[in-house]
Amino acid sequence: MAVPKLRFKDFDQDWTGLKIKDLVKSLDAGVSVNSEEVEPQEYEYSVLKTSCISSGYFDENERKRVLQDGEIQRLKEPVLDDSILMSRMNTPLLVGMNAYVFKAPKNTFLPDRLWQLKIDNNKTVTRWLAFYLGSDQGLNQIRDLASGTSNSMKNITKPDVLNIDLFAPQKEEQTKIASFLSNVDEKISQLTQKHALLSQYKQGMMQKLFSQQLRFKADDGSEFGEWEDKPLNEIASKRSGKNKDGSISEVLTNSATQGIIKQSDYFEREIVTESNLNGYYIVNLDDFVYNPRISVHAPVGPIKRNKKCLGVMSPLYTVFTVIQGNLKYLEYFFDSNFWHDYVKGVANSGARHDRMNITNKDFFDMPILYPCLEEQTKIANFLSAIDQKIEVVAQQIEQAKTWKKGLLQQMFV
Repeated sequence: MAVPKLRFKDFDQDWTGLKIKDLVKSLDAGVSVNSEEVEPQEYEYSVLKTSCISSGYFDENERKRVLQDGEIQRLKEPVLDDSILMSRMNTPLLVGMNAYVFKAPKNTFLPDRLWQLKIDNNKTVTRWLAFYLGSDQGLNQIRDLASGTSNSMKNITKPDVLNIDLFAPQKEEQTKIASFLSNVDEKISQLTQKHALLSQYKQGMMQKLFSQQLRFKADDGSEFGEWEDKPLNEIASKRSGKNKDGSISEVLTNSATQGIIKQSDYFEREIVTESNLNGYYIVNLDDFVYNPRISVHAPVGPIKRNKKCLGVMSPLYTVFTVIQGNLKYLEYFFDSNFWHDYVKGVANSGARHDRMNITNKDFFDMPILYPCLEEQTKIANFLSAIDQKIEVVAQQIEQAKTWKKGLLQQMFV
């Protein structure tokens, strides 16, 4: 008897064994066109990025503008309302990822690496099928079909997807399941929006605090003094100790979005072996590390504080320890963009365009906005309080996603 573990009490019929092709009218991909990494205006044509499917959700902002008439004429698969998108070619972890599209953005088309499932609404409820395909049961079936000799890229074929087996209830029960799980998604969406608004608020307050539009007062109500511009070499010293005896084996990396983390948590495989760690810098807790590699999130490279553990880092990084100042204040200062213009001004355009080329002297001459210690502490405490609220919401989002995952496992066969 094919029935799920968790079920609404109004229903008791067996679920019917079907194939995907019994429920969809067609499965179609777009084409590869020349496009620009620019957010399109509403009236302009655009093509989706494969990253528009993220954690089972559709992100309509992940698209690129198509301007040339010849390229516009080649666009062939418009994104439709009430459809399902699926990644047909991607990394082993992301191939087969799919997402439901409730309302399609105007003039937006599929690339060649995405499929669109056009559903036969007489036979199934699109939202229900999307929840099934996004469940562990659905995703595992799809990923098992992926082929390819490369470990970095896998693909799935149209016949394989259309022949996937599944069990489906009557449309009335599908509607009930889809409605219930949509309410769970709405809760996650609300929490995600709250998280984004708090993060925007924090960025706005950092801008006001470091530009000194907003100033704190001392506990007795008096004004704090003027801020100084102190060169980094006055408040910090370069760490140059190397792991000569190889006694430290924990390799750290500096991520623009995640901060300093263990390399083993960041990459799928070990990038370095113990035999070549002797030339790596030792990084102590509370040391700061500059990674000259630039990215969207760190246009001049990130400076992050090591709050993880004792470890070692590549000599490509600059490691320094703070000898005066509030560590939390400096952490927030380096998370701001108030030091970026200086680095852009002194960096040389080296052979590699993906990293800043800056001398040690220029780096440690960097001017740091430096209020008195009492004001530094007030700024750090204020921003930490916002961070705590952001973290609470982040935990609520993860709890809601875990709850949804459990529901998906129990509400499908």
